[in-house]
Amino acid sequence: MCQLTYTEERDRLINDFTADFKTKEDEYLNGQMNMVSAALSNYLPAIDFEKHESIYKDILLHKKLSILEQSNYESLEYVDMENCTDEILLLLKNKPTIICTFHTGSYRLLNLFLMKNKIPYSLVVGEDVVQRDGIQFQNIYNSLPGNADENNFSIIDAEKANVGLQMLRELKRGRSLVLYMDGNTGSGAATTKNDNRCIVDFLHQQIYARKGIAFLAHAANVPIITATSYRKSKENIKLKFFDPIFPDLSKERSLFAQETTQQIYDLIAPIITAYPGQWEGWLYIHKVANIINMDKASESKNVGMPTEKVSLNSFRFGIFKINGTSFLLRKGTYSFYTITDHLYDILTKCSMGAVKKDCMEDSLFNQLYEQGVINYV
Repeated sequence: MCQLTYTEERDRLINDFTADFKTKEDEYLNGQMNMVSAALSNYLPAIDFEKHESIYKDILLHKKLSILEQSNYESLEYVDMENCTDEILLLLKNKPTIICTFHTGSYRLLNLFLMKNKIPYSLVVGEDVVQRDGIQFQNIYNSLPGNADENNFSIIDAEKANVGLQMLRELKRGRSLVLYMDGNTGSGAATTKNDNRCIVDFLHQQIYARKGIAFLAHAANVPIITATSYRKSKENIKLKFFDPIFPDLSKERSLFAQETTQQIYDLIAPIITAYPGQWEGWLYIHKVANIINMDKASESKNVGMPTEKVSLNSFRFGIFKINGTSFLLRKGTYSFYTITDHLYDILTKCSMGAVKKDCMEDSLFNQLYEQGVINYV
């Protein structure tokens, strides 16, 4: 059997994924989809709830496409470079830089671009990525013609205790670094309580963002080049570079790190807004969320006159199971509570469409209505 071309593999992946994907029938997928829905409700509240599941499916599809494209140089033929100016390319080839990127679009194609252009760099990723993909990344690099010097590419475990010193050494050797600003590893535990994080405005809310990238740039006196990918169509992949950010050494390091981290998130926000199904960060943003706009996120509470029928307020609440245990999720606070299987079944029916209010006891109905879990329709 002949080997499939990149486009054949890509099209087969898309077709098979669309045909086989069943969110509600899988406990894990349904639970994850509810957390993504909560993130979308909080950070992009203008998006209707009815679109949340399709966005979740797009996220998982783009993850698979990114894995396919990371090792296929043919995929670079479908990449359109944006703002990859001569200045930026010369900077990347001749000076150590910190290349800051996000898990958007076909984000692994950035590696192929750097390898093909003979740009020496180290990829900084979490321990699980090193163990899972490290050998493959090295093999991809070695397979490219002319890459006999294996010293032009290396992988750094972002969770090692001495990672900061190791990155500084790499920069002093003249090698650039590629780091993921939105990664949920590499800055210690993925939590809001971390000295390596700062609060930044992001979309409709705030997050605790990694400030170590900008802090490192200031310490090493090297520029930051933000790069991101997004897909306009399956045959039109964009790889966009933003203008370099040069350290202001007259500014206190911590202040520079805070302001630059905010600047980088401001750069990426329009792309995530335009292509929400292409950002992997929705899968784990709840770990670093700082919810400040509760009123607007809850604006759909109990709208409408009393009728005989009610439905689940899906914009504010979700239901899912983990290992057979039923949960109710309050999306605005990412808090969830165990509920009985009987209530889970009732709320499942309410989530699928309008049901008669007399399908539940008066006391249960009043409690759910007062909490905003159900609405009249």
